[in-house]
Amino acid sequence: MNPATMALLIPIIAIIGSFIVSIMKLKERQNLAANEQVNSNKSLHDEINALRQRIEILERLVTDDSYDLKQKINNA
Repeated sequence: MNPATMALLIPIIAIIGSFIVSIMKLKERQNLAANEQVNSNKSLHDEINALRQRIEILERLVTDDSYDLKQKINNA
């Protein structure tokens, strides 16, 4: 290779290398963001399930016959 070709190839290789490094960093950040979102979704689903269980318990208590009797006693 002659010096002119080398002088032209070195900056081109450096530019391409910087693009590759930038793309790799971007993919790493995307993977981290995706993992954070998965963890956040899991915690939200767990919280929703806990709230559903509480609502079921409250519905059972309210529809129970003894609850109605307690309400009538308290209102009297």
